[in-house]
Amino acid sequence: MAQVILIENDQTLNELLSVNLTTYLDIDLIKRANAQETLNLLTILPNVELIITNSKVGDEPTLEILEHYIASNKLETALIVIGPDHKAKNDYSVYIPNSKDWEKVVRSSAKILGADEDVIDKKTAPDYVAVPVRYFLNIDNTNCDVFIRIKKSSSEYQYVKRIHKGDSFSKDSIKRYIEQGLENFHVSKEDHKNFAIYLSNRLVEKIDSPNMDVSQKVAIMGESFEIAVEEISKLGFNSENIQLMESIILSMLKNVEKSPEMSNLLHKVINSDTGLIFQQTHMISIVACEMLRNLGYDDPKIFEQIAYAAFFHDITLAERENLSKINCYQELEGASFNERDWDKVFNHAFESAELVRKHSEAPVGVDEIIRCHHGTTNGKGFSNDIERLPDLVKVFIIAHHFVLELVLFKENGGDPKPVLDELYRRYPGAGVMNIIKALEKTLKKKK
Repeated sequence: MAQVILIENDQTLNELLSVNLTTYLDIDLIKRANAQETLNLLTILPNVELIITNSKVGDEPTLEILEHYIASNKLETALIVIGPDHKAKNDYSVYIPNSKDWEKVVRSSAKILGADEDVIDKKTAPDYVAVPVRYFLNIDNTNCDVFIRIKKSSSEYQYVKRIHKGDSFSKDSIKRYIEQGLENFHVSKEDHKNFAIYLSNRLVEKIDSPNMDVSQKVAIMGESFEIAVEEISKLGFNSENIQLMESIILSMLKNVEKSPEMSNLLHKVINSDTGLIFQQTHMISIVACEMLRNLGYDDPKIFEQIAYAAFFHDITLAERENLSKINCYQELEGASFNERDWDKVFNHAFESAELVRKHSEAPVGVDEIIRCHHGTTNGKGFSNDIERLPDLVKVFIIAHHFVLELVLFKENGGDPKPVLDELYRRYPGAGVMNIIKALEKTLKKKK
């Protein structure tokens, strides 16, 4: 059995690659955190046939260290490098720019290991499908049996039933699984689609429930947002995640409509126990919609455009939420990111816009707002020259900047920054000035 080392410190990608590599290939998969841990293993296992790795882990030049070790010790170990493209330096490395392209990783691994490259097409799909444990936090029963996976040997797993179809369970019991380190439950492949529909319907029911106060609704929306974004990122758009996504967007707009005090609603969102990107998403919708009203807009379709754009604007950063706080080129350069994260931030507006374009029913113009939300027209990098952009894009940019300042103030404390002065300085031009004045009017009105 071939021995393969996987170095991937993004938990979601690690699980995605691990499940599919062991499902489709007869390998002994060994996980390591960085190059140094890998070298320690290679000293006792010099016949490892393949290492799948990022080019860098944190500040460590992982690929460079591995290449040097392999060359110096004349090993026959091949390398698959996942992440942003790099120029090949040798004939034993394969570069796969899209780290989520697990099929290419599996096919490339099969070719290197002398197996059939068509293994994915020829092998029957696995009998069980992994479902993150946290998906169960907002339901109290399921429409199918649920299993945990126990490793019996290097290539065999046993699936043990933990939740029976129709049985009730508590949120605390699910939290205990999470506290014990369990990341995934499993459902049978025959039940997976119906479970996804069931989960989506239950979450939509909760989001639309008239019996929840705003704080409760924000909490369920935040948890549902993470599920919807993860499912869209993994599977693309389907009827289940579209239904959930649209329910979240509609609920954000209803919260804005029903909350007379913007500051009170912002306070509830930013202090909720929800993810950073959801908080930014909801607060951008709140602030931008108030600004639009001050500018004389009252068309519900325009508010819907803004909410859609807010939902998707940082979707490609969802796995690395802290990256979403970067709002100018100087911050990007000063962050000491590795090349992969630098590229992710630099290109995220373009990539998020391209993703939303795949949703055929998204409101017209949403992709433009997302692509331009850092000031550039091509979605790459940052620009303060936003005068030439459409007014709706300018509103989104100013709301986005204001929300990021709120987030940073909550994290760092201290004295509040004169945000309006900063906005007038950073975004010059008569057209932008009118937009900033709409924010200023909003802030004065809501004091």
